[in-house]
Amino acid sequence: MLVISSSLRIADKIVNLIKNKLAVKLALSVIVIITICMIAIGALFMQLFKQYAFESREKTMVTSARSIATMAAEVMGDSEGKTAGPNNPLRGFGGYLRSLDTITESKVWITDNKGNPTIISGGLQGQGMGQGRGFGYGARQGGPMGSGAGQGILTNAGPLPPEAERVIQDVLQGQESTSESFSSLYHEATITIGVPIFNHEHKVIGTVLLHTPVTGVTSVLDKAVSILAVSLLAALLLAAALGVMYSILFTRPLKAMNRTALEITKGNYQAKTGIKRGDEIGQLGNSLDLLAKELGSTINQLFQEKGKLKDIIASISEGIIAFNCNLEPVSINFALAAIMNRNAPYSLDDVDRDLQELEIKPKMDQVLKTKETLQILRNWSDKVLRFTISPIIDKHDTITGCVASVQDISENERLEQLRRDFVANVSHEFRTPLTVIRGYLEAMVDGTLDSRQDFQHTYHQMLQETHGLERLVKDLLELSQLQSGKISISQEVIHFPSLLEDTIKNLQTLAAKKSIKLSYSMGEEIPPFLGDYNRLRQLIIIFLDNAITHSPTNKCVYIAANLEDKNALILLIKDEGYGIAANQLPHIWERFYKGDQSRNSKGTGLGLAIAKAIIELLEGKIEIQSELKQGTQVTIKIPLQFPSSSLVD
Repeated sequence: MLVISSSLRIADKIVNLIKNKLAVKLALSVIVIITICMIAIGALFMQLFKQYAFESREKTMVTSARSIATMAAEVMGDSEGKTAGPNNPLRGFGGYLRSLDTITESKVWITDNKGNPTIISGGLQGQGMGQGRGFGYGARQGGPMGSGAGQGILTNAGPLPPEAERVIQDVLQGQESTSESFSSLYHEATITIGVPIFNHEHKVIGTVLLHTPVTGVTSVLDKAVSILAVSLLAALLLAAALGVMYSILFTRPLKAMNRTALEITKGNYQAKTGIKRGDEIGQLGNSLDLLAKELGSTINQLFQEKGKLKDIIASISEGIIAFNCNLEPVSINFALAAIMNRNAPYSLDDVDRDLQELEIKPKMDQVLKTKETLQILRNWSDKVLRFTISPIIDKHDTITGCVASVQDISENERLEQLRRDFVANVSHEFRTPLTVIRGYLEAMVDGTLDSRQDFQHTYHQMLQETHGLERLVKDLLELSQLQSGKISISQEVIHFPSLLEDTIKNLQTLAAKKSIKLSYSMGEEIPPFLGDYNRLRQLIIIFLDNAITHSPTNKCVYIAANLEDKNALILLIKDEGYGIAANQLPHIWERFYKGDQSRNSKGTGLGLAIAKAIIELLEGKIEIQSELKQGTQVTIKIPLQFPSSSLVD
């Protein structure tokens, strides 16, 4: 069993070697082709040689038979009507016949015109012979050939072989005949040649038969076969050796090209085959070298383009998600995590889970079916996200996936809402006083006002509403000019303690109505500085007015001023009012923005927007800290420019 198993393993290795090695396949193919050709050539050669040998033998036998027939015709023609005697010419011919089988290498029969054998060559003496060395005549005593005392021709030669009798039938018709058949005399294949014997009247008076086995011919053929076999074997061995050598030489450049191809697959695009030939294999090697060079250049360009594309995608503020045909996310950019409120790294599994929660997959199925871009909006946490899903279609118009861009349009939606609110607020702010003015005017036109006092009251109300409209328009124009940068800051010397004291006095009346105490303190002495007196005063009034307006009665508003590093003014305004909710703090700078009902007022809602624009114009900073029912603290920081001593004087 072990021997069988080992043999099977060896056979399997040989089979695998033959399957996997081109050199072995090529060598075996050459050997098989040469073997088949040699066998075919050998078989054809032997067939032709055999045919030539038999034809040559038959021609020789026919020539010999014709010679014997010519001599026999002379003897038999001269002996017709004569008796045998000492001077009979057959005596000399009989001696010649004894050696015919040696000369012709065949058994020779001579028959009469009836087909009866009269003379047989060679050593068949003793078969119906008389005593002595003579030849008998015919099968009958006193026949045409006669008989002599001890010197006659062979008589009663016996029957001819069946194959010879068939030939005699054709020869007696005056035709030469050739036959190849199995001989009962020699017990092997033989060649039989029959030639007619003609007299001077050209009549058949007998036949000459040459009968020989093919042993001589087949022995020559066997020897020729052995010589041919040895020659073919030697040629086959030489061809096999040359085939193996040629296969190795043929496959050597192929191995070099295979090694080069493997190096290319590993990313080594500098690999070369080193083949320097002018034939097709050399051209293939040169093409492979050129392919490596061009492929290296193309790969470098692709990497550069990929790097550029990666940088572009990474720099895009929108989230990008690429999907395969199975709608599985395969790639995302860095911005997506921030948009989706996820911590980096944002794994593809988390992306897929979030998209399923947002029910995006059915929409992507629709995109793959229709091949059309689709936009959908989804609410995610506190954001409004817009998904733009587009199919990825190759040059064969086949969908290979899709890509989705994710935009956080919360700010856009908020700005759009602000725009709508702004239009609504402006319309409301204008509509209310216009409605009042229209009502009074209609009353005046209708004559419903009788007394001068009614007219005076009406005029007074219309004037107040007109002032309100004028203030609203003025605030809108001022805010527009501040935000457009069309207003420049005037530079004058400001004594800040005097400015602050004057401003507080102007608001004291408003604070007294709500029993709110205004107190201020100055840190270190603030020297005079260059600035816009009116804008700075307007800024302080806005914040103090808001502090007073949005504080309950009997509270206090604190104002403090300090210098920071002697080059910046720090102004602190703190109240004990209602406070501002944390979610409202980012929006207080918007135009017409108002908080809840507790923060409603008759103002236009533009004050803080104007204050923010003034601070930006002064290149300052502002910070607001507030808690509901705990009050609000405003910290303003404004850089200062100090005048020269001549300006102060």
